[in-house]
Amino acid sequence: MCIFCDGFKKEQIIYETEHFKVVFDIDPEQEGHMLLISKHHYMNYQDLPDEVAFDLIHLERKMIRILEDKMNIYGVTLIRNNGRVMDNGTHFHEHIIPRYKDDKFWSKQETKPMTFDFALFLSLLS
Repeated sequence: MCIFCDGFKKEQIIYETEHFKVVFDIDPEQEGHMLLISKHHYMNYQDLPDEVAFDLIHLERKMIRILEDKMNIYGVTLIRNNGRVMDNGTHFHEHIIPRYKDDKFWSKQETKPMTFDFALFLSLLS
């Protein structure tokens, strides 16, 4: 069972497009933290058909334009949850986190350092 497919009441959805619904995050990093959730059960951004990806881009722009141009928001951070890092019972979605000057957003993040094969990555780009 997917909470994104079956777990929202109509009144929780603050905006919809043909392919996405927007809700406020129940465990926000910042007030106004939203989730853009695909209406179909895609597990990976790479699986989105072009028309769905285009809808996502237009939705991102709409939300960012409102936050940055019409509200007292300094900027936004976009985070896409995708693929094997997905929580059980969810599918592809994106976070839009409103940012404020000096909000210390990145100073709160703790990650475990991992190795990255830069040479392999660069060779795969060509």
